[in-house]
Amino acid sequence: MKTPAKISRIPLSRQIKDYILHGISSGDLSPGDKIPSEAELARHFSASRMTVNRAVSELTVEGRLNRVQGLGTFVAEFKPLAPLFEIRSIAQEITEQGKAHSSIVLEALRGPADKREAGRLEVPEGTEIFKLQVLHLSDERPIQLEVRLVVPKFAPLFLEQDFTQVTPSDYLQKHVMFSEVEHKVDAVSAGPEIGRLLEIDENAPCLRLVRRTWLGAEIITYVQLIHPGEAFRFTGRFSGPQAVRDIPC
Repeated sequence: MKTPAKISRIPLSRQIKDYILHGISSGDLSPGDKIPSEAELARHFSASRMTVNRAVSELTVEGRLNRVQGLGTFVAEFKPLAPLFEIRSIAQEITEQGKAHSSIVLEALRGPADKREAGRLEVPEGTEIFKLQVLHLSDERPIQLEVRLVVPKFAPLFLEQDFTQVTPSDYLQKHVMFSEVEHKVDAVSAGPEIGRLLEIDENAPCLRLVRRTWLGAEIITYVQLIHPGEAFRFTGRFSGPQAVRDIPC
């Protein structure tokens, strides 16, 4: 595996986790493959065995690695946990309506989290995060503004994706294990900037879905999905007390 450039401000245990996750995400490591031994990783990163053990242990708890006594540590088969809500792709929703989905990437960068962003992800202010804004269109008509924050360690290759070809939600669901999802829906006025992007009056009502996704106690991603109130609706299909399906995102 290629070693990502080291960043001195990032703890060594995080660098080691990102290195292993990068190998998995890039396909260099497949389910069942053996990862380098802790001794090899310690030499590679000039780290203590305790630091390496911590990184490997955390990835094991997160379900990305399996330790086999006497044999080593292997890449686990990816088995994402099903959330209460089935999250559907905006692209799929538009296609099923017989329309064409397209998207415009407005912003895609890695940078320090400001106070508000840090609070939304529950990380220290200044933590390096991914920031993404995408405008989704239905038959070339703006239908959804997506404003997303992602913690890089969970999806190291996130910003390398072409989000005009795959939606951020689809990519994350396919590549990142998660254990809990929170949805909040409210009504907001568009305001000047959102009104300009969605091509509606700044006083027009919008529906806003705010979603946070966790793995254990850590937040993976925070996203706001904002839609013109007159052009979009949220629907749910109940199939018993344990599940709610077909919630568009």
